[in-house]
Amino acid sequence: MDRRAEGVSGTVVRAGVDLAYCFRAGAGPVVVFLPGYRSDMAGTKALALDTWAASRDRALLRLDYSGCGASGGDFVDGTISRWTADAAAVIAAVAPGPAVLVGSSMGAWIALLLARAALHEAVVTIAGAPDFTDWGLALTTDERALLPRYSPRDIAASRPSQYGDPYRYTAGLIADGATQRLLPGEIAVDCAVRLLHGQADAEVPWRLSLDVAAALRSRDVQVTLVKDGDHRLSRPQDLVLLTATLDALPRGS
Repeated sequence: MDRRAEGVSGTVVRAGVDLAYCFRAGAGPVVVFLPGYRSDMAGTKALALDTWAASRDRALLRLDYSGCGASGGDFVDGTISRWTADAAAVIAAVAPGPAVLVGSSMGAWIALLLARAALHEAVVTIAGAPDFTDWGLALTTDERALLPRYSPRDIAASRPSQYGDPYRYTAGLIADGATQRLLPGEIAVDCAVRLLHGQADAEVPWRLSLDVAAALRSRDVQVTLVKDGDHRLSRPQDLVLLTATLDALPRGS
């Protein structure tokens, strides 16, 4: 088998949990895809990036956080801190060194946290949802009052989803999210950042990408708004925009 063409699947063990990944060898800094909440490395955007990487002979790393996709662990143990550490562990084990981080929705939050903690080549966000545990759940007064009574793994909030089963959020995820806020204040990321957002996004307000752009310390920041784009930004034309954004990154990224 030509592993360069097919990609290599494997696992990295962190905190006793097997973290699944798929790595396609290639040139340039590795492009790392970071999925959104309840998503995984087999989604439409992840596979579109795999096709792009093969056509460009670019290195690509796709991964699943603990409790997600093909990885071990339990989803209810997941937090922003834990999933960020999962991604960092897989990157360090499989493709160490500065990467181009591509984060979708919640994955954008994780990408920015990784870029704040260590030097990376670039960040590309797709419908980025940093701090969503603050603004996205719209917790009621009663839900907030009950939070201290829950254990971290208890479901503290449930919200309908247009993509299937309701989204459920644990008390641990909500509490941890508060410790990982990026806004307000400066986001100490200095690499090139490209923020893609659909203005028809019903899940994450597109103006959040403008707020993130303004807060980033980097001077190389661009926001691209897609007037009729929804939250997923996974239509053919959206995927073309994503790959063109990667192609246009500064040389070295």
